[in-house]
Amino acid sequence: MVWVKSAYAEELAVLAAWLSALLPWSISVSLGEIQGGSLIEFHFPFLLIRVLFGIEVPGPNPLVMFPWEAIGFYSEAPGPLPFAAWTVGAAVIGLAVLLSLGMYAFEDRFETSRLDPVRVMGGLLLVAALFHTAASALLQFGGLPIEGVATDSFPGLLVPVGVVFQFAFAYTLLRVDRVDDPPEGASGAPPAETGDPTTPTAADGADAVGDDSPASGE
Repeated sequence: MVWVKSAYAEELAVLAAWLSALLPWSISVSLGEIQGGSLIEFHFPFLLIRVLFGIEVPGPNPLVMFPWEAIGFYSEAPGPLPFAAWTVGAAVIGLAVLLSLGMYAFEDRFETSRLDPVRVMGGLLLVAALFHTAASALLQFGGLPIEGVATDSFPGLLVPVGVVFQFAFAYTLLRVDRVDDPPEGASGAPPAETGDPTTPTAADGADAVGDDSPASGE
């Protein structure tokens, strides 16, 4: 099933990369489960934003940090593993954004490249979605039996908003038909055959005979 025409595949690839970079791949919500207060945590590919309501903790509120910083910040609970997977996913999204910039800056080179940038973009978004899915599962359920590594589950509900979009973008870009578009003005019908102007026709032969005949009355 094709959801987009081949002519617009490059534009969709660029749009998908930037939407995947700007949308939060998940949102964690805990209402009244932490010291009687509430927590909302936005997981953007390159930023973590945590907002606390009715909870007193040392440090800023709201809290903003990079995902690789969260590996050490949350080393006790829920543990470093989800944030390590998140960091890898963020790196892959970064590669997708760089590819989208290259598709604009070096459009002619990509048109003659053996690698289809649309397929490559779909593969990158699929890899990012898989890592973000793993991070979502670790945050929501925890429970990996790794000695010496904390893997507690998050006390609330995690909604994988951006992960769904990443999978949808990846599927569309990997499945779109990549065919060469016909040049403008081409109708698809073969051109009409024209006769050879040097070949005499029946009408020309009749005219020739009439010219050679003797004039009447002479």
